[in-house]
Amino acid sequence: MPRHPRIHAAHLLYHIIARGNNGQTIYQDDKDYNVFLSIVKQTKRRYPFKLYAYALMGNHFHFLVEVKEKPNSRIMQSILTAYSRYFNYTHKRRGHLFQGRYKAFICQKDAYLMELMRYIHLNPVRAKLVERPEQWAWSGHGEYTGKSERGLIDKGVVSDLFGEGATGYKKYIKYLEDGMAMGKRYEEDFHPSDGTPFLGSDDFKDKLTYKKSEAKNRKLKGIEEILHEVAKKTGLKEALIKSKSKARAIARARQEVIRSAVLDFELSQSDVARYLACSPSYITRVLQRIGN
Repeated sequence: MPRHPRIHAAHLLYHIIARGNNGQTIYQDDKDYNVFLSIVKQTKRRYPFKLYAYALMGNHFHFLVEVKEKPNSRIMQSILTAYSRYFNYTHKRRGHLFQGRYKAFICQKDAYLMELMRYIHLNPVRAKLVERPEQWAWSGHGEYTGKSERGLIDKGVVSDLFGEGATGYKKYIKYLEDGMAMGKRYEEDFHPSDGTPFLGSDDFKDKLTYKKSEAKNRKLKGIEEILHEVAKKTGLKEALIKSKSKARAIARARQEVIRSAVLDFELSQSDVARYLACSPSYITRVLQRIGN
């Protein structure tokens, strides 16, 4: 029976899904896939996190990540912005590549780490792109089996879950094969609602729902502190920063408030837009220009 690793309680496990805008393809050829993975690797060096599984699926991708220090939003903003710039330049297109904000589900580690590794690495099989997971070049499965050496996956989790050496490897393969036999029977279990984006027991969900409400209240107060600090640093009045003025100094100060609120405090773009009395699309454009 596979074991459950003990992961520090302060760390968060996320199942992240990002889709192409209006279902469009986000990888047109092998170069696109490779550039995307290169950007992920660069981002891991800049904002360390653990990546346990991934699958790039033509018009969307899945990640299973454990966030240690940097906010999840900063990591994803860095990846999505860099890749969107590359894709638009290379394929001579304009506009949003990805569909709104990515989905990030917080997962109860002990209960879902193994299941989500299997679910993500079997995505190409369920989509009938290949018959077996090792036939799909654009997932983390190949790193576990030794078929690819991209250096993206934190492979120690397999020995933690299944044991060391050849015995652990065989158990991991058997676990995936058992999942293949299930087909799509359990697929909906890994797509919780946007209102309660948590995977876990009722007690786990209740605690996170309460913490999420508390955190949102703290963050809404935090944006006022951010605005105060930026105003103090720039010598501009807070009301001026919140205005719609396009003066360069004021616009830069406003961008700093947006950057810190979304990327450091992880406020939603819609909350920041309401606070600054601007459109969510303006917040998106600002973040794309900043590009971390």
